[in-house]
Formats: sequence, structure tokens, C-alpha cells
Amino acid sequence: MLTGIDPDRALELVLEQTHQAGPVEVELLDAQDRVLAEAVHADRDYPPFARAMMDGFAVRASDAGRPVRVVGEVAAGEDPTISVDSGAAVAIMTGAPCPPGTESVVPVEQVERTADGVRLPADVVAGQHIVPRGSEREAGAVVAQPGAVVTPLCMAALASVGRQRVHVTAPPTLAVISTGNEVVDPGSAPRQSQIRNSNGPMLAAAARRLGVDQVMLLHAEDTALSLSSALDRAASDIVLLSGGVSAGRYDLVPEALEQAGATIVFHKVTQKPGKPLLLARRQRQLFFGLPGNPLSSHFCFVRYVAAAVRRMTGAPEPPADRGELAGRLTVSCERTLFLASRVRSEGEGWRVSPLVVGSGNIFACVDARAYLRLEPGRHDLAAGTPVDFQWM
Repeated sequence: MLTGIDPDRALELVLEQTHQAGPVEVELLDAQDRVLAEAVHADRDYPPFARAMMDGFAVRASDAGRPVRVVGEVAAGEDPTISVDSGAAVAIMTGAPCPPGTESVVPVEQVERTADGVRLPADVVAGQHIVPRGSEREAGAVVAQPGAVVTPLCMAALASVGRQRVHVTAPPTLAVISTGNEVVDPGSAPRQSQIRNSNGPMLAAAARRLGVDQVMLLHAEDTALSLSSALDRAASDIVLLSGGVSAGRYDLVPEALEQAGATIVFHKVTQKPGKPLLLARRQRQLFFGLPGNPLSSHFCFVRYVAAAVRRMTGAPEPPADRGELAGRLTVSCERTLFLASRVRSEGEGWRVSPLVVGSGNIFACVDARAYLRLEPGRHDLAAGTPVDFQWM
């Protein structure tokens, strides 16, 4: 077991211990925000015909500047039954297939009406306002690669090629075990010495935002028997234990995990908040021992648990962002410091307002959107100083 490691090494170990989930076939609408586990190909040319880009007239380019007869009409969804010959035009609607012989589509607002047709402008160019067959995707071409996130636009492409079901990576299952004799259900009336369970709902909500739709909420008292029973019930890919991982008399999580057959990978990280963070593994099951203070627990989820979920599902890691301090910041810390921060848009950039509060003060951080990272040492930073931050 490693102890006292730095935050970057801790993240590396989390990713090294995380397995990739297998594929599962789902209905197309259920694939929203999931990661594709297969390549999807075009079932035919797209468009499957030369398509008019706007309402107008299908004509020959050689008839530019001349009056032509209008000999028919093609609407979207209709198969043309007439061709475009020299001296003739076919009225055509946006999205309709161009009739045989079409060399150009002239917008309706660019023609002059005549007794039996229209006069074309002098600058008709071959190919204008026509989407050629197969120009968007040829039959058999890849529409979406494995690893692509199924966004609404991606879903439109999948639907266009006729996919009603797709293979995506299965999201992990997750269990949250809130520990502590002092922790009671949010709907309870706590005694003066008790607190309501805020970490369980917070961690469950954070997991669901990552697409984890099976979340189990459990509670364990500060006894080996209660922890053992909760661990037996938490048959999930990822198990989060909130509290009980520090060095106090009732911090029984490390011993309980070992008794359950898990191997502790590391315990304690040189970071603030979240120093007591623990990672353990039992076969393919991951256990995270998170500190009990809400902000510490939240930060450890954002940085470490979320990274494991993304590795399991193949989702990309969100990039770090950069902004400027909204005000002066003076802090000192022997460990790598991560400050919950408010972030607002200003001009073309971001203004970052770090919140220097205790890790138990969740009320001060309800509108925080990011974590600002500062290396160990003393920092006296003026307003406007460029800083890197990670979105929550």
C-alpha cells in the first residue's frame, strides 16, 4: 500500500486500476450521452440523390439569360417523372430530388415571370444550389467512430442511416455507503449531536450526471459488523465509502475493506481537501474511501471517481480551462491546494473567484462551478492573474 502520494500519482493509480466496461445494445434514444462501442456506417449514399438546396427552378446552365418554359414541378419526397431539357425548367422545392438533366437550381427570387415560364438570370452556374449524390457520406463510409459520445447531433446521424439500436459502453453500477453513528436520513429530525446525510445524495447526483443510472444508497454505523454488512450488500462496480477513512478511533473503513478481501492501493494523498482519500480493489471492483466532510468528498469524486467512471465508459476527459482571478488571493498550504471556485463569463474569458472555506462548509459552495489548483507553498496573487481550473 502506498501512502502520502501526490495528487497526480493518485490519479494515475486510479486510472491504472480501472477496467473498461463491455458493450451493451440499447435503443437509440437510450444512447443519449453514452459512448459508442461500434463503428456505424452509412447504409446508402447521402444524399441518395442530387438534392435541391432551395426553392427555385431546375434548369440547364446553357439557358442562362433566356426565357424558358416551366414544364412541371417536383416537391420534397416525390420521385421526378419529367426531365430538364434545353429551353425548359422544372419548379423544384427545397430538399427535392433534381430531375434528370438538371445542371443548376436557380432560386425563385432570381427569375422573372413570363407568360408560360420564367426568364433566367445571366449568371447561371453549373452545380449551383445542388447537393450532389453521396457528397455528405458515401455508402459504407463511417458515420460515427467507436468512442464518440452520442450527442443529439450524433443521434440524428445514427437515425439518418436507419439505426434503431446501437452498441454503447455500459455505465458502471455504483453504491454509496455513508458511514457514521452521527449520520441520519435527510428526512429525519436529528438530535443536536447528529447531522443529516448530505454526502449520499450529493455523490449519487454526481454519479448520475456522468450517466451512472444504477446508484445504491446505503448507511453503515461505526462498527466492523455494520461496515461488513454494507460492503456485502454493495455489489456494484464502484463502491464509495463516505467517512471513516482518517486516523480516528472509529475510522474503520481500511480494516473493513481488507477484511472483505480488497487490496488497498493507496491511502492518503498530499492534497487539500481530501487528504485521507483511499483506493482499494477487489478483482474488478473499485472502492473509494472518501473523507466525510462534504467538500472533501465532492472534490475527491470530481477528480478521482469521475475519472474512473470515464475510463470505464470510454468517455473523454474534460480539458482544463484558464481564466483570471476576480480578486486578490493570498493562501498558504503545505499540500497541493484545490479551491472550489465561482466562475463567470466576462468578455471573451472567465473570471475566477476562489472560495477559501473549510471543507465542511457546503453552504458557501453551492454555486461553485470549478476547482482551482495551486501547488504547495505561499501564494499572493493579484486580481487578473491567469489561473488554470477544472470544471466540476
